[in-house]
Amino acid sequence: MWMLIKLAWRNIFRNKRRTLLSGLAIGVGLASLMFADAVIFSLGETMVRAATENFSGNAQIHQKGFVKNFEVEKVISNADNKLLIDLGKEDAIKSFAPRVVGYGMLTSTFDANNILVYGINPVMEKNISKISDNMIKGNYLDAQDDKKILIGKKLAENLNINVGDKVVLTVARAGSGDLSQEMFRIGGVFSFGIREMDENVIFLNITSAQKVFNVGNDIHEIAINFKDINLPAQKNFPFAIKYSQNGNEMLGWNKMFKELDAILHFTQFSLSILALILFSIIALGIMNTIFMSLYERMFEFGVLRAVGTRPGIVGAIILFEALMLALISAVIGITLGVIVIYFSSHYGIDYRGIEYAHVVFRDKIYPHFRLIQFILYPPCLILFSMIVGIYPAIYAAKIIPAKALRKT
Repeated sequence: MWMLIKLAWRNIFRNKRRTLLSGLAIGVGLASLMFADAVIFSLGETMVRAATENFSGNAQIHQKGFVKNFEVEKVISNADNKLLIDLGKEDAIKSFAPRVVGYGMLTSTFDANNILVYGINPVMEKNISKISDNMIKGNYLDAQDDKKILIGKKLAENLNINVGDKVVLTVARAGSGDLSQEMFRIGGVFSFGIREMDENVIFLNITSAQKVFNVGNDIHEIAINFKDINLPAQKNFPFAIKYSQNGNEMLGWNKMFKELDAILHFTQFSLSILALILFSIIALGIMNTIFMSLYERMFEFGVLRAVGTRPGIVGAIILFEALMLALISAVIGITLGVIVIYFSSHYGIDYRGIEYAHVVFRDKIYPHFRLIQFILYPPCLILFSMIVGIYPAIYAAKIIPAKALRKT
């Protein structure tokens, strides 16, 4: 066995230029696959962060059915005591914030606009969303001032209002459905760069929202950020089971943004197709290299068969040559892949400002290493090479000595 391996190693380097060029070509394919995996995985994480960390959070808790129509009567059970205390004890949770949510209408002296009202805790909300980072005029909410609201840039333009102006908020009260009106002053203007947010959403203190909607100390939503952003997308999400009780339900980002989740699954499928295409090209490259080497040494193989070498030994030599070529290619591919991913992980790929699947990229994409890039793709390359090498090995094993000896 060891003698055959040494022989195969010497044979592939009888033509060093061809072997190195073939190894480089195959290695580039492997490096491309590693880089594509790093980019696609990082792209998915960036899209999830862009979709969730602006405002929604990685996961949310509501009463079942609340997100369909935002009915103000559907408040979270036990939100005022045990539920919030339990969330605060979870090590996997990075931060959370309670909210009051409902539809309303905002009226200025110029016009009126239907809106979605969010009552937030200004302090806790800073750890969940980027409202304070997106302020372009005025100031962020003060927990002590319950008469100020924050509005989007587009909404301010539609209503022809600015910081300091007074507006009237009209909502339907929980239970009775009676209309309630309250006057507020514009405390600040924000811009998320998302039309739906900038035109149809306002923020006010959670205590003011509870009073206006007549929900007492109850809340409609708890936004949660996890330390591991992929945790809420797990199939058997343990937190979803634990906190989906007493009429409540926890939704991970994959259920809140179903279109985004579908796109991420499609990108993973695309990576599989890319891997299949690259491995097919690699297979042709290996087969071509082995057959070229085989035809050049046809006379030698004829001699081997003529002196009594068994067909299986001849075939084994070819298989080991395919293995040696695959190992060289894997080393070249891993080296190139590490270099490319390392530099791109430091400098990033700039897609800022581009919108994809209703998600606006605000940060660069930084591809990063994953264990699967080293424990799956290179072994698959080697295994694939061995499978591809079976055909030229069988061909070599069936060489007829009389015909082979006439080759020069």
